[in-house]
Amino acid sequence: MFILLIGISIVLMTTNVFAYKLYCLNYGQSLPDAENPRYTCFHDTCQVCTTNLNNPTHPSNCNSKTSCQAFGEGDDGTIDAEAPKFNISSPVEGGVYDSRKVLFDLNANEPTTFKYTDNIKGRGRLKNMARNVFQYFRKLSFKDGLNDITIFGNDRFGNTAEKTITFFVDSKKPRISKTFPRKGFANGIFNVEFKESNPHELTLYYGNSDTGIRNTNLDLDECNTNRGRHYCNINVDLEDYDGQDIEYWFKLEDISGKVANSRNILLSVDKTNPILVNEDYYTQGTGRNKKFIYFNMEVNEPNFDEITYIDNEDSRGREKRICSRLRANKCIKRVSFRPGHHEIDVQVTDEAGNSISKRIEFDV
Repeated sequence: MFILLIGISIVLMTTNVFAYKLYCLNYGQSLPDAENPRYTCFHDTCQVCTTNLNNPTHPSNCNSKTSCQAFGEGDDGTIDAEAPKFNISSPVEGGVYDSRKVLFDLNANEPTTFKYTDNIKGRGRLKNMARNVFQYFRKLSFKDGLNDITIFGNDRFGNTAEKTITFFVDSKKPRISKTFPRKGFANGIFNVEFKESNPHELTLYYGNSDTGIRNTNLDLDECNTNRGRHYCNINVDLEDYDGQDIEYWFKLEDISGKVANSRNILLSVDKTNPILVNEDYYTQGTGRNKKFIYFNMEVNEPNFDEITYIDNEDSRGREKRICSRLRANKCIKRVSFRPGHHEIDVQVTDEAGNSISKRIEFDV
């Protein structure tokens, strides 16, 4: 009796292992199932030979079958009225990409034809992506800047699903074109000019190894922009570096993480204003010479640049130079003025831009 039961079990197991089926599949159906598709039908109907576990096998195993049996959902002749479901793994909503070639990774629950339209510059035209696929994995080319696209997924019966996604492309490296000062002296004012469509952060680095390197971020909203170029400036306190040499440079980063650095520039720091030693630094002529002002200015400034004046009674208000150099620390000059009342501002400036101003009034 025991031997008989074992024999029956072996026969049943053998029958189960070699029980082949010939299935009739409709368009879009998969074997062994949609979650684990080893075979998908892309025709109106397909005949497929399978094992008892619904795994496709060699067609000759079903030679004894005279007809196929309907497989799973849809074998009752009903029409699919449900739109395909698909996910977008890439690009991500609001993402920033540093290359114009952006990866598109799409997955659908049934064979789907994918197309897309550019909502900004596409004028409603559809661009083909792929036909009758479960997955789409390919890079597409887009222009720099904001991209707004809608992806359409259609199944064989015309059911449509759509999803809209926006992302940024920033493929160009930022470029710093100019910085100031270029040479000479620093008094704390630094300027930079750069070109970048999507700036994220602008940082000034300055200092030396003795006192230390410091950095400060500039407010990009306070920069002036003209024809794609940005003009920014910042004023930092260099008091701790007065009388020392420093180097400075700017670092610019865009929204995609690309970085540009300006070249390092070495400057001398001068935070000290020029000193006008003598208070009686001018006299007015008399008689026929009353139109002349005689300047005799003693200046204590190792980095002297110039002495200028502006006549506030002059409608043109032009700045005029008195001296561009000193002799024995003195500026000696005679300047002629027109008849009338005069109120002039005299300014002594050094090469770092530090200055002092004095006002005098007289009549000619």
